[in-house]
Amino acid sequence: MKADELPVNPRERSNPFSELFFCFVFPVMLKGRKKTLEQPDLYQPLKEHKSDTLGDRLSAAWDKEVSQRTAQNKQPRLGRVMIRVFGWHVFITGLLLGLRDFATKMTQPMCLYGIMQYFSGQDTDPVKAQLYAAGLICASVLSVVSGHPYLLGVLHLSMKMRVALCSLMYRKALRLSHTALGDTSIGQVVNLLSNDVGRFDLFLFTGHFIWLAPIELFAVTCLMYQKIGVASFFGVAIMLLFLPFQAYLAKKTSVLRLMTALRTDERVRMMNEFISGIQVIKMYAWEKPLGKLVELMRGKEMNCIKKVNYIRGVLIAFGMCLSRTLTFVSLVGFVLLESVLNASDAFFITAYYNFLQRAVTNFFPLSITQLAEAKVSLKRLETFMNRMETQVQDKSNSLTEYNFAKEESDKENGAMINNDNENTGTKDIDDETLVEFNQFYAKWDTKATENTLTNINLKLGRRQLVAVIGPVGASKSSLIQSILGELPAEKGSVKINGRFSYAAQEPWLFTGTVRENILFGLALDKHRYRTVVKKCALERDFELLPQGDKTIVGERGASLSGGQKARISLARAVYRRADIYLLDDPLSAVDTHVGRHLFDQCMRGYLRSELVILVTHQLQFLEQADLIVIMDKGKISAMGTYATMQHSGLDFAQLLTDTNKADEQAVDEQRGDAGDHVSLQSKTSRQASRTDSFASLSSLADSVIQDTALVPQETRVEGK
Repeated sequence: MKADELPVNPRERSNPFSELFFCFVFPVMLKGRKKTLEQPDLYQPLKEHKSDTLGDRLSAAWDKEVSQRTAQNKQPRLGRVMIRVFGWHVFITGLLLGLRDFATKMTQPMCLYGIMQYFSGQDTDPVKAQLYAAGLICASVLSVVSGHPYLLGVLHLSMKMRVALCSLMYRKALRLSHTALGDTSIGQVVNLLSNDVGRFDLFLFTGHFIWLAPIELFAVTCLMYQKIGVASFFGVAIMLLFLPFQAYLAKKTSVLRLMTALRTDERVRMMNEFISGIQVIKMYAWEKPLGKLVELMRGKEMNCIKKVNYIRGVLIAFGMCLSRTLTFVSLVGFVLLESVLNASDAFFITAYYNFLQRAVTNFFPLSITQLAEAKVSLKRLETFMNRMETQVQDKSNSLTEYNFAKEESDKENGAMINNDNENTGTKDIDDETLVEFNQFYAKWDTKATENTLTNINLKLGRRQLVAVIGPVGASKSSLIQSILGELPAEKGSVKINGRFSYAAQEPWLFTGTVRENILFGLALDKHRYRTVVKKCALERDFELLPQGDKTIVGERGASLSGGQKARISLARAVYRRADIYLLDDPLSAVDTHVGRHLFDQCMRGYLRSELVILVTHQLQFLEQADLIVIMDKGKISAMGTYATMQHSGLDFAQLLTDTNKADEQAVDEQRGDAGDHVSLQSKTSRQASRTDSFASLSSLADSVIQDTALVPQETRVEGK
C-alpha cells in the first residue's frame, strides 16, 4: 500500500488541547484494542516530516554554504548548515527546557521549605502555608503536563534532523563522481545512514544541559548559601572536582566512537563482499574460515563497544553516588560549623542536591559524551559531503521537445538507414552538432601523470551511427563517461547539445518487474514500449518468463542470463526519448544472431534519426556505421568511414590483419595440444571472444542476409 493512499494524519487537524493531552491518538488506540493494527490502519506522515520538504531545505542551505565557503577558499561546514536550518528550533527547545526547570524544579524545594516551616512552628501563618502548598501542587502538575509534550517536540525535531540528513546523504550519493565512488564503500554509506545520523536523536535529549547545568548549579548554590551559608560550597566543590575526570572520560568515549565507526565500516564492507560472492564461497567451502574472519572483525568492534559501555557505567555510577555524597558533605559541614540542623533545612538541601544530581552529575557528563560522539559523526558526514561530485546535468526540462510523433511514425514506416522524404525544416535540426570535443584532455585521478584521454577532437551530429573500437584499455568507455560528464576535462572542452540516454557496459537490474526496469520511472507509452521490446529481441523472453514482463527480477527475483540482462538494459536506454544514445558494448553478452538483430533493427533501424555512439568489439558491424573511431591508449588513432579506412590502409588494415593472424595461431595451438587449449582459454577467455568478433568481418556478407524477423533466444550457458 502506498503512503499517499493512507488516511490523513489526525494531528494535522488537532487543536492545542488535543496536542497537549494527546487526544489525537485515542482513535488508533481504540482500534488497536479491538484488533491487531495493520499497515492500512496507519496514517500519512505530517507534511513537515516529509523527506522531500526537509531534504530541499537542508540541500539548499548546503549549496549556499558551499558557494560561500568556496569563494573564501574555505571548506564547507555541515555544522554551520545544521545550525542555519535547525538552530532556531533547537534554541527554542532549550529555552523551553530552561523555563520549565526553573518554573517547576527550582520552586518545589522552596514551597516544601515553607510548608516544613509551618509544620515545625517557625512560621504560623496559615495563608502562606496554603500558598506554598498550592505552589507545590501547581509545580508538580505543570511538570507532568509539560514534560511529555516537550519530549514529543524534541523527538520530532531530532527526527526532522535525521530525515533531512538522510535525504542529503542520499542525494549526495547519487552525484558522486567515479573517483569518489572508488574511495567510498557501501558499508561506509550504510553506517553513515544507520549509526552516524542517529547520534542527533540522543544528543537533543541531553545536549541543552551543557549550558543549562552550569546556570542551574550557580542558581542552586546561591539559594543554598542563603540557608546554610559556607557549607553549601563544600558539596559544590567536590562536584566540580569530579568534572575534569568526567570530561576526560567523555573525550575517551569520542576516540572509541571513531574507532568503532571505522571498524563497523570495515565489517559491513566485508559482509557485502561475502554476500555478493556467496556462490563462490559455497562452491569452495570457505564458510568456516570466512566465518572466523567475520568473528574476528566483530570481536574488534565489540572491544571498542565494551570500552564505551564501561565508561558509561562509570559515569552512571558517579551520578548515583555523588548525589548522596554531596548532601552528606554539605550537611556535615553545616553541623561542624556549629550550626543547628533542622528538618526544613535538611529537606531543602536534599531536594536541591537531587535536582543537581539530574542536571550536573547525570545529564551534564552524558551531554558531553554525546556531544563528542555527535562531533565525530558530523565530521564523518561532512567528509562524505565534501567528496567530488559528477558534472552530469539533468537537461530533461530545459530543452524543447523534438517532434517525437513524427519520429515514431518514421521509425515504424521508414527505411532502415535513410529517409528520402524528410523536409527542409527537419534537415536543419538533423544537421546540428550534438557532441563536439575540442582538444579535450582528461584523467580520472587528478594526481596521475598520464591523461586518460589525450587531445580528443570529435564533432558528431544527428542521424549518425558512430562505432568506437579499439583494444582493451584504449579508454573507449572513458570517452562515453566524458560525454556523460562523469570524467571532467583537465584541458579543452566538450559541448553537448541535447538529451542523452546511456546503456552501461555492465548490465544491471533493480528489484522489480521487467517492465519497471525498462520504464525506469517513465510513464508507460504502450506503442513505444511494444516497439522497443520488439527491437530489443525481448518478445521471446517474455513468453518464457513465468509472468511475462511482470516477472520480478533483481536480487530476489527470477534469475536471467547475461544476454537477457544486457537486452533489458539496452531496452531501458532505448525507451527513454533522447537525442544522443550512448551504448557501451551492449553486444558482447549476446549471441551472434541476436547481436545482428539488435544492430539492424534497433541501433541502425529504430534509432536511425538520432545520434548513436556504439562502443563495440564486433567488427562485422562496422561496414554499416556512418563513422568509425579507432582509439588506442586514450587517443583517436584513426577516424573515418569504413570505405575510407579500408582504402587508407595502415591502422585499420593492420588491426584486422593482426587479429586474424592471432586468431589463426590460436586455432592451430588448440588443435595441436589440448593442455595448451585449456591454458589459453583460461587466460584469454574474454579476449578470445572479442578476437572472434574481429575475425568475423570476413563473413560479413553471410551475416547481413540473415533473417532478422525471427530471433531465437540465446541459451543461459552462453549468456554473460
